[in-house]
Amino acid sequence: MAPFSAAASARPVAPSPASMLDQLGQLYLLLDTDGVIVEANDAFLHLTGYARKQVLGQRGHEMFMAPGQREQRRRDYLEGLATETLPTSYDRTLLTQGGQPRLVHWRTGYTRDPAGKVTGVWMAGQETNEMTLASPALANDSTHLQDFLDNAQDLVQHLSATNAFLFVNKAWKEKLGYSDAELATRTLADVVHPYYKAKLLYQLRNLYDGEPVNKVETVFLTSMGKPVHLIGSMSVVREEGQPMSSRAILHDITDRIKAERLQKVYYSIANLAISAKDLPSLYGAIHRELSKIIETSNLFIALCDDARTQLQFVYHVDQYPQNRPQAAQPFAGGLSEYIIAGGQPRYLTHADFQQLVRSGTLTIYGQVPEVMLASPLSIGDRIIGVLAVQDYHRVDAYTPGDLDVLHFISNQVALAIERKRNEEQIGRQTARLNAIFESGSHVMWTVDTHGHLMNFNRNYAALFLRRNGTYPIRGINLWEADLERMPVRERDTFVEHYEAAAKGQAQRFQMCLRDARGYDVWTDVYLNPIYLGDGSFEEISAIAHDITEQKRAQFALEAQEEKFRSIFESFQDIYYQTDDEGLLTIVSPSVREVLGYEPADVVGQPVALYYVDPADPERVSAELARAGGLRNFETQMWHKMGHPVSVLVNARLSADGRRGTEGIARDVTEIRQMQDDLRQAKDAAEAALEAKTQFLANMSHELRTPMNGIIGMIDLLDQTVENDEQLDYVDTLRKSSDALLTILNDILDLSKIQAGKLQIHETALELTAVMERIRALFIYRAEQKNIRFTYHITPHTPALVVTDEVRLLQILSNLVANAIKFTNEGTVSIVVSSVSTDGELHTLRFAVQDSGIGISSENAARLFTNFTQLDTTPSKAYGGTGLGLSISRQLAELLGGEIGVLSDEGEGSVFWFTIATREARRDELPAVAPVREPVFKPFDDPPRVLLVDDNAINQKVGQRLLSRLGCEVDVAGGGPEAIGLVKTPGLEYDMIFMDIQMPDMDGVAATAEIRKLLGRACPPVVAMTAYSMQEDAGRFMRQGLDDYVGKPVKSRHLYEVLHRWLRPRGPRSTSAATVAAAAAAVLAPPVAAPVAMPAPVALPEPEAAPAEPVLDEAILLQLMELGGAEFTTDLYQEFEQEAGDLLRDAAPAVASAEFRELLPMLHQLKGTAATLGGVALAAQARHLERQFKEGRMEAGAAGFRVLEHYFAQFVAEYPAAVQRAATPE
Repeated sequence: MAPFSAAASARPVAPSPASMLDQLGQLYLLLDTDGVIVEANDAFLHLTGYARKQVLGQRGHEMFMAPGQREQRRRDYLEGLATETLPTSYDRTLLTQGGQPRLVHWRTGYTRDPAGKVTGVWMAGQETNEMTLASPALANDSTHLQDFLDNAQDLVQHLSATNAFLFVNKAWKEKLGYSDAELATRTLADVVHPYYKAKLLYQLRNLYDGEPVNKVETVFLTSMGKPVHLIGSMSVVREEGQPMSSRAILHDITDRIKAERLQKVYYSIANLAISAKDLPSLYGAIHRELSKIIETSNLFIALCDDARTQLQFVYHVDQYPQNRPQAAQPFAGGLSEYIIAGGQPRYLTHADFQQLVRSGTLTIYGQVPEVMLASPLSIGDRIIGVLAVQDYHRVDAYTPGDLDVLHFISNQVALAIERKRNEEQIGRQTARLNAIFESGSHVMWTVDTHGHLMNFNRNYAALFLRRNGTYPIRGINLWEADLERMPVRERDTFVEHYEAAAKGQAQRFQMCLRDARGYDVWTDVYLNPIYLGDGSFEEISAIAHDITEQKRAQFALEAQEEKFRSIFESFQDIYYQTDDEGLLTIVSPSVREVLGYEPADVVGQPVALYYVDPADPERVSAELARAGGLRNFETQMWHKMGHPVSVLVNARLSADGRRGTEGIARDVTEIRQMQDDLRQAKDAAEAALEAKTQFLANMSHELRTPMNGIIGMIDLLDQTVENDEQLDYVDTLRKSSDALLTILNDILDLSKIQAGKLQIHETALELTAVMERIRALFIYRAEQKNIRFTYHITPHTPALVVTDEVRLLQILSNLVANAIKFTNEGTVSIVVSSVSTDGELHTLRFAVQDSGIGISSENAARLFTNFTQLDTTPSKAYGGTGLGLSISRQLAELLGGEIGVLSDEGEGSVFWFTIATREARRDELPAVAPVREPVFKPFDDPPRVLLVDDNAINQKVGQRLLSRLGCEVDVAGGGPEAIGLVKTPGLEYDMIFMDIQMPDMDGVAATAEIRKLLGRACPPVVAMTAYSMQEDAGRFMRQGLDDYVGKPVKSRHLYEVLHRWLRPRGPRSTSAATVAAAAAAVLAPPVAAPVAMPAPVALPEPEAAPAEPVLDEAILLQLMELGGAEFTTDLYQEFEQEAGDLLRDAAPAVASAEFRELLPMLHQLKGTAATLGGVALAAQARHLERQFKEGRMEAGAAGFRVLEHYFAQFVAEYPAAVQRAATPE
């Protein structure tokens, strides 16, 4: 409970101090700061003989003091109150109504308001009288004296000179609980409280020494160790002048002491709500105060919410830490909940707990105490928690009287806790309000009704400083300090609104004031009375916000309105608005030019009336309802003259809150016509590009067909020559055929560049190694013409760079070949230098300088265009297609650079190009795998092969090449003949080589027919064709062929294909065997992934590695030759990620037996796995694909598990295989 005040005493929340002290027989007064009596209890009224109404409102010193003392007492009271130096304890005589004096011992304290200001004085006292003992006329009658002493209420004792007990009366024994036997062995020192022992023995010695001792106040301990407060007198029995013994008559004042302590604790707890810094500090202070009046070794405070859903143990002190409950827990059936629900204090013993548990009334958590005092924390009718003390060992640790004390204190504890909680909540709210008050850009201040500044935020202080040159001070008169400096009109406006607000009328107005820099500043000002609880107000809050930008925007908007009107009237597009029923409400004048209507003619008409397609208005409405807007909706509207007009509509729901739409319709008739023209031109260009592509494909096919015969025959002839002259002829033929093939490849490269299909593959390389390769490639040709061929890399050029080595070599080869071609004698040199760098990227310049014939400036401008030759006369001395420099230009651009030439006719030339590259680290260089020449291993059991080709030369070449590889070859001149051969009884082929472009029936159709005839017994069918575009191989695989060999065909290519499908063997394995030559992906058209047909048996669960190797080392070596270990590892890691994703995505289809859904995945997996040498994995993918295509699904799940097994084996094996291949033997 807070310190007593008039307001606090009116609350019906707890027993008042007056009534409590009535129960203790003590007097109580409450005075205000003028000494006027605010409250008096019944005990005081009874003592003085006055009625309550006679006392309240009177000054105490005038009513109860003697006339001569009144003025002095009044001054003492006022001075002591002002300095807070009033005595806390004193004796004073007061006069009753009958004028009789009464001596009273007073204790006093101050009452304070929530801010800590003194509001009065409380006084608690007790009447005191001199204690005399009548000596009845029974001195000689010891029996009567003994009876008299035993029936006395005071404690009487007689001690020897050694302080041994000679006699104690009945009241002494009952109060302290000692037996005669115990007293026989004890002295006074054993009974007195240790704290008071020295003082009492000192007084006793003084008494023996003859010094007077007027009053003795001490504390004895009962046999149970409880203190008993005593007050009384002592005397000495002397014989012949010597002290022989002492006597004492002691009065028990324990209850009075407890009451005084209780009173102090009560008011101390009330003050704690003010002095404690926070709730935890308050709980600890409450504990310390309670320990002054009762035992508090084990104490807890638990609080609940008003809904009684949560219980929070905010304070818990216990000698057994394991008994500590959770800080917060649901409101359930525990002891605290029991006390809160009952609303009454309880004195509970161990037996009481057991009974409550047996009856199911409550649940006990932790150790059960021997005794507990628990009191609800009440504020009026509202219970906020429980306060409890307990003892685990002694049932007599507390008495029922202690419960009354705890209950009395608990109400004050509840008030203190609630006050501190409210105070903290108010503090948090105040902090939030202060944060709001000081945050943001608003200017805030408050004034009273007389115009005095009461409060303000820092924004106001800054504004005041800017306007007046000084900071504001609370209490200044704004009329004088600020408003007087305003211009008259603005000042009158402010005063007018202030006065209206002072009458209780909320105000809002805008003002423009000029700041110190001379700029106009607009503010939006709010004035609102701050109403108190009784409806009155003393202050006005003011909030001002800078709206200068808004006002400027407003003025700008107003200034633009006229312009908008003129723009609106000259608008070329149709602007319109409709209401919620689709009726036009606004239409711009441009409707006249677009649709031929006057605006007045269409306003009020349904907008749907003007759409050519009746369904379009519904589409527009649906899209607006769905998305709130419509963009680029193309439609047609009727012109007044009856013809349709194409318009592009952009519309939205009205943004101003109206239920309707607004939009713009643009006439796009001419735009659509232009687009139609562009579309036709685009179609024509695409058709031309397609024709060009088809032409290149056909040209490549037609050229490669005869070249196949030429190159094939050269290979065969090379194996049969017997003398050097013939060998020279064969070598000349091979060089000529290679030149033809180079020309064809240049044409295809140009086609790929123009189609954007040429990809750059960057790797780390060493410039010196590149230059050495170029030198080795051309040194023989240069020496034949007596040309000195050199290269030089400048010192500041990075030695290691990252770029596309193949394309770099291609550009250098073109430039060096031209330099040697056009130089009859002299020098050709290459200079490599770094011309610029930004720290990360380098621009490298390659310059090829020759001493040849040179080029004129007019011709130099035409050098880098397609099919351009400077000498086009019939007698020209130099050949070529005119594509090399054009391709070099486009490759240089792909590498991030450019190309050019410096030359004078007859003075030689310098062809240069640049590339953008970054410097590489040496550990980025790919490992160089040893080059291993393929060894042709003939078949022990010659396979029977069917060669299908309509060209006699190709038949001859192919048959001869295959025969030399150990094959038995049958030849068919077309698709129908091949079909007839495969139908021949007893004739089975191990492989079919199928030309694609044949008369009557092409190779794809023939393959399909053969598969239809042979079914699962169909051997692998390999496309052997002159189609060489990059996409051709994939197209043939999708159309049903198993592999691909491009023409011109060489023995090495045939050997690789045969050994991918038909390995040198004893008996042929029935497991899958799939590989694809990675070299063919770069040096020849791509080869699709082949898979041999496994035996048609049910697939078991995989328990061992497949019969075929998991990884084909021949393909691994080819990949290493192409890019090294890092390149190969990157390929395998990318495949691991891709294949893993494919297998995971396929799992749901496998689980639901939807195996046909796996066909795209299997097709992709077999091709990629075969390309990278994943033999077993590609074979199983091919096997499953064929099974599922033929509708054989019974072993699908088991087959998929085998596929996953082979994939896991591949992932586990390839890292070590790459490492082995990268380590030279």
